[in-house]
Amino acid sequence: MVQIVSEGALTIGYDLKMSWKRFLWVGVLFGFLLQEVGFADEKISGVPEQEFTVMAYNVENLADVDRVAPYDDYLESPDDPNSYSPGKLARKLKAIATVLKSVSNGKGPDVVILNELEVDHTPDSKVGDWKEFLEKYAGTTYEKMLSSDLTDELRGLPTEAWLLKALEDEGLKGYTILVGALPEGATQHQDAIKTGLLTRFPVISTQTLDTPSARGILEAKLKVGEATFTVMGNHWKSGAGNPAMENTRLGNAKTVRDRLDQILQEDPKADVIIGGDFNSQYNQGQRFSFMTKTALQDVLGSQGDRKVLGGTGKPDLYNLWFDVPPEKRYSDEFAGEWGTLMQLLVTRGMGDGTGVEYVEGSFHQVMVPGVNCREPLGLPWRWTNYGPGWGASDHFPVVATFRVGGASKIGSSSATQSSVPQAQALKVGYDKIDRSKLRNASVLKDATAEEMAKAMGEIFLVQGTLSKVRPLEIEVDGKPYLLHSFDKNLNASIRLFAKGSQVKMLGELGLFKGKLQFVVQDPSWIK
Repeated sequence: MVQIVSEGALTIGYDLKMSWKRFLWVGVLFGFLLQEVGFADEKISGVPEQEFTVMAYNVENLADVDRVAPYDDYLESPDDPNSYSPGKLARKLKAIATVLKSVSNGKGPDVVILNELEVDHTPDSKVGDWKEFLEKYAGTTYEKMLSSDLTDELRGLPTEAWLLKALEDEGLKGYTILVGALPEGATQHQDAIKTGLLTRFPVISTQTLDTPSARGILEAKLKVGEATFTVMGNHWKSGAGNPAMENTRLGNAKTVRDRLDQILQEDPKADVIIGGDFNSQYNQGQRFSFMTKTALQDVLGSQGDRKVLGGTGKPDLYNLWFDVPPEKRYSDEFAGEWGTLMQLLVTRGMGDGTGVEYVEGSFHQVMVPGVNCREPLGLPWRWTNYGPGWGASDHFPVVATFRVGGASKIGSSSATQSSVPQAQALKVGYDKIDRSKLRNASVLKDATAEEMAKAMGEIFLVQGTLSKVRPLEIEVDGKPYLLHSFDKNLNASIRLFAKGSQVKMLGELGLFKGKLQFVVQDPSWIK
């Protein structure tokens, strides 16, 4: 408590008096101490410190329910209980909302780069004003709209409308959603899925950067407080280890690099976040050494030296995977190997002490056990259309925290991670599974459709009779399952068993062309 009790004197508390001269010196000292402990940044700069989060999330083919889809898996068929349906969209939206709510104490990320939103094939249903749309349906819920209240008009809504409504109903409010435009004459593949962006911040400008024979790059300039930053949402050509696909990704990378050079030429300190599903590993050149030129590293300029933050010249990009210990660098899995297809990269301006700053060490993948992550290996819990549907995505989202106002804290961490890309792929560890924690496949004999849906992707102890060799099939408790391995040699090994043989193995439950199957992922799974 401070009280002025008479001219030329000051009382602090109740009984401490001092002259104005002494008070001036105390004030200076007090201000210095505030600066030292970090409390004076807000007052000195005049900009309140604010933190926010940015996520990149591949939602794995989030499709609408207009009964038009380029992928057969997302065509609704009344005669097939395992086909796509409005109820399954509702379940998938719930899973996405649950994953988002795991960030920022339930508030969710402030910006989300979205991959794999289905392109709307019934454009007459396009939503022009998102605020009006949410107000129109404020009296109902997305679950009711996808069940008892479903109409032909609602069926035509684009997938981004369903997502925005679901997030609003789940308490994740304040978002605007942007979607990338399709290039003229887009091919069927390009016309299947698109990139989107959720933001709680005002949008200054947005555009889609075209790339020949590839998806466009969604760019948005956003305002947070008095600062601005640019987000570039990417979804590059699939097939990380395929040199032919890398040629297409080179085009993706050039589009981003050319635009980034333009931005940095205008403002060398510009704050830019580049993110999404790059279908490239953070260590693309090291992991696939047969590629003479990589899109991510050689063209875009992704690298791991944190010193570029706040620096000048090139390199001018920092890949946030380098803020994570090498053994924890993963967002997806393929053929028993972890991948890092989901990425966030930031420009040097994110560490210069002005505008938007990256909060060092904040980058990580988002894993929610029982929702988008399953045991025993912590793999992504990918979506299945089996029965009522279950799961989330075949990619973990990645998220990072940023700050406006206050002093830069880049370089303050003592836990500096390796800036050298790994040469070898990180193994999932299929050969190290604790079999005592696995269920026996016999529990599936009388399982309900919902129980089977939840079991998709689960690894079981399988014991049964090899009933067919071509195609491979095993009978467990009188129930037939296809047998498959992505490893051709492993498939050949299984065929060495004679028809009618009793076999024991591990198998990952899945669905192939409407039929249940067990996938054998590793030679150690066969006994």
